[in-house]
Amino acid sequence: MDTLKAVLQAYSIQPFYIEKQTEHLYKVQDHYQQYALKQSRLTQETVGMWEQVYNIAYTDFLSLVLPVYLTKQGKLYEVQGDSIYYVTPWKGNSLTELDQPTIEKLFQSIGRMHAKTKQQQMVDSDQLKRTFQHYKQHCKQLQQELLAAVEQYEKNRFMSPFELLVCTQFKELDYSLKETERRIEQLLYEQEENSTWYYSLCHKNITTSHTLTHQAQLYLINWEKASFDYSIFDLVTFFQQETSEYDAPINWFMHGFDKYMDENELTKKELYLLVIQLLDPQAYLACVTAHKETKATMIEQIIHLQHIFRRILFGLHFSAYVDQTYDTIDLEDLDDTD
Repeated sequence: MDTLKAVLQAYSIQPFYIEKQTEHLYKVQDHYQQYALKQSRLTQETVGMWEQVYNIAYTDFLSLVLPVYLTKQGKLYEVQGDSIYYVTPWKGNSLTELDQPTIEKLFQSIGRMHAKTKQQQMVDSDQLKRTFQHYKQHCKQLQQELLAAVEQYEKNRFMSPFELLVCTQFKELDYSLKETERRIEQLLYEQEENSTWYYSLCHKNITTSHTLTHQAQLYLINWEKASFDYSIFDLVTFFQQETSEYDAPINWFMHGFDKYMDENELTKKELYLLVIQLLDPQAYLACVTAHKETKATMIEQIIHLQHIFRRILFGLHFSAYVDQTYDTIDLEDLDDTD
């Protein structure tokens, strides 16, 4: 507690009370208002990028970024021992669930942030082609491994519940791997036409638990993993976090993505890469491979497998939605024209 008071003293905050909310978050009340005091996981190596987020938010008017208070010395954070602390306004608790208007507003705000901070870069086409050709071969190998596992399970006189689940889900997994191959071919075709890519300021950990709403304003908190990257990775993180449960509002997410595209229209290459990431089968195959050796209970294994499967299933829904809604390339039609 003495450490927390020393941090608050650097902000000239005289706490009336300090209430622990999580392991690293404290709610602070003085005689005037409430604050959120965060013991971050930032280090001297990573704090520079975190500071840059707030400089960009200030210059580009990014209302999505919850502001931080300055210390008496004009710094964005205070160091005590080995930890870096910062203070923000207290805007209530993070969301426990999302409704459709909030989802749409979140995607719109993320799209606006990506658009405002977008920068262009040229990518080595040959290197990218090698990378994705290798990944395509890797997916084919995973497809063979999954088929071999299913064939082995079917030879058993009695399947375990986990093995039965894998066999039941095989059709969708097999299709997702074929869809990944198709999207890779589309991406490589587009790359041949244009080697330009874009990167933007990305939060890198967008979840409902990092989303606040206060008086009609929406904020993202915990920018400690932020970096400049391809904007689709913010979308991938959110979708994978939020679609693992059985009741995920998939249709709301699709409409939210439309709002994102209104603010930051992705190129065809970016759409294909987004789908490829959402269909990533590696976690599923890792779960199957570890089935016999893991110390996890059967129920724990099944729950984990189901979470991964639901994310991949969303990827298939999203891929179909992209074809229905946006102007994508059908390589088979191009071959027929030739």
